Amino acid sequence: MTQYNRSFKNHIWLVWALLQLPIILFIDGLDFLPPSLYLPATSPLHVFHALKADYIAQHNDPIAQWSPATAAGHDSWMGLFVYAELVLSLPILLFTVYRLCVQRRGTSGAHELALLVYAFETAFTTLTCIHDTLYWDPQVYSVEARKTLVVNMYSPWLIVPSIMFIDMASRILGRIRVADAAVETKKTN
Repeated sequence: MTQYNRSFKNHIWLVWALLQLPIILFIDGLDFLPPSLYLPATSPLHVFHALKADYIAQHNDPIAQWSPATAAGHDSWMGLFVYAELVLSLPILLFTVYRLCVQRRGTSGAHELALLVYAFETAFTTLTCIHDTLYWDPQVYSVEARKTLVVNMYSPWLIVPSIMFIDMASRILGRIRVADAAVETKKTN
């Protein structure tokens, strides 16, 4: 029988998933949608296009400027990260919302393993983006501008998933210890 973890931290992970979903779908994944959904000012997703354009205008973030059309060149690795986000992160986060909000069950061992993978992928790809900022042209991006991007924009996607990774790893380790103890008890009986 599946044991569900109903930790108070699940509420934090639910809020994180609810914040991440529109970002993945309508900011990072915007260029994969038909332009008719976001380009005309009257289109249903134009607000997300406008938010992304405003962010790019304010920060000139080359990572946010990536699109399938600009995939050649220095930042071609970014496409892999967006695809991973759409194929890996999106289903895990949708399931997290379903499990924690709709079913209100808590996490199972399999769900914790999926969240562990999500957390690692998100933290690692964000760390790669942070590392990339070290190599941006200093004539275009001042140290202060890069610091602002790293601290204000990228670090939450490194810190929160890193904490989630530790939480999920400790939950999985706890499950393994319980299973090991049950096996030892069964051997002695």
